[in-house]
Amino acid sequence: MSQEETQVGTSVIELVSVTPDGTSTPLAHGTHTQELEGVLDGAKAPRVEPNWTDLLSPYQYADSGLRSRSNSSLGRSSFSISSYGSNTSVYSIPIEDAESERSVRGKSHKQVVRELTVEVMPALLVSVAGSVGAGAVLGRIQGSQAFEREPALLVMVSVLLNLKSNIELNMSTRLSTLANLGAFTAWTDGVDALRSNMELLLLQSTLVGVVVGVIAAALGAPAGVSDVAVLLAVGVACAVVGSAAVGVLVSATVVVGHRAGIDPDNIGTPIASSFGDMSTLLIMGIVSTGLVDQIHTVWPVATVGLFAVLGAGLLRVVQANHQMSHHVTSGYLPLVYAAITSSVAGVIVERSAQRFPSMPALVPVVNGIGGNIGTVFASRISTSLHKQRGRFVASEHNLSMIILLLINVPIQVGFLALRREFDPELQINAMFLVAYTGATAVHGLSMLVVGRVACRWLWVRGYDPDDCVNPFITGTGDMLGAILLAIVFIVVF
Repeated sequence: MSQEETQVGTSVIELVSVTPDGTSTPLAHGTHTQELEGVLDGAKAPRVEPNWTDLLSPYQYADSGLRSRSNSSLGRSSFSISSYGSNTSVYSIPIEDAESERSVRGKSHKQVVRELTVEVMPALLVSVAGSVGAGAVLGRIQGSQAFEREPALLVMVSVLLNLKSNIELNMSTRLSTLANLGAFTAWTDGVDALRSNMELLLLQSTLVGVVVGVIAAALGAPAGVSDVAVLLAVGVACAVVGSAAVGVLVSATVVVGHRAGIDPDNIGTPIASSFGDMSTLLIMGIVSTGLVDQIHTVWPVATVGLFAVLGAGLLRVVQANHQMSHHVTSGYLPLVYAAITSSVAGVIVERSAQRFPSMPALVPVVNGIGGNIGTVFASRISTSLHKQRGRFVASEHNLSMIILLLINVPIQVGFLALRREFDPELQINAMFLVAYTGATAVHGLSMLVVGRVACRWLWVRGYDPDDCVNPFITGTGDMLGAILLAIVFIVVF
């Protein structure tokens, strides 16, 4: 006599990659338990498909692009559980080329040295040029009529650059990880990854623009409603248009670099940070001039309304994307941390500038280069954790730290010498040179340590470092850099 009862079945699930020669490499391993009601005793259990998003998210493969390589839904058509008990179900992902086969292996020391010296150093030099250019643009727009009529725009600059830069860095690290995991092997998969990340970036930039406008209105004491509308319009327009431009640049950098055999982890974040600030300030100068001139017309309000509609549409699109929807409500606490610490850094620089006028010109490059080696290092660690299924390759990362630190110091000193040529008031003696070199070394080492510790801490707790680590690095770097430079000037002068 059969009896209706509830059974609980558990299956062991393994996700493996299979090369053309038949070699398999495990990528993820876990269990799937499901309660079945109304199963006849002794009858064969029905076929059940597990929820792959839930199963793979602990292993950080939910957004890795592996699903898109398997007909956009991992295991939907091929995977099923035929019975319960001590049952193992295996889903295989073919690896089509040698590059993808190496994606689950660590890099050799020779490869690490070559990449960091040949790829990272030029990118850092480009970032220095971008930082200098951003400083020059800021100097120009600060004296414009728009900034004179709306002083709160100056309050907006530091917060806008910080928050906007961090969401762009997050996009760069996500795309770099996807590229190294083979998501761009197929053209359609690569386009899908770029489109979905761009949609998320534009949504986040809309939110950032509104927040920045509100902060500027709260701290800048605007005269009336028209001034508030202008601040909101400038904030959201600069954030969205600037992020769109940088998003295209980052996408092109990652794709072209990957196709050319360059690791996107080494070049993506420096390019994003340097050109991001400069392009944002250029756009801010244009937008603020146009909107301030129309302050008593309908244009500021219409601009806010237009981007509000755009944001609502992007929200629906991102929420409908299963691979990106969780980003809508995550990753904001690190951004808050970065905004607070950067604001503290701004106060330190402002007060120090009254006594040491030459100090503010050094802050962007000291923080920029140190922050860039930290984000490059963190991007490499995050990709490695995804490839190695959470295994931390200490020898590779130790070597990377040493090389990045050795790259950081000469670039910092070289910039100091170049700065001396353009700023005769900057007094450089032996003591200042030693103190400055030591401060930049401490700053660079601290950024590397923060990136290393934060990546592992986030990974162990189930967070993807690609989404969270950059704000911790940039926020800490801005504050620490300002403190160290202030100490150098106080001690020497």
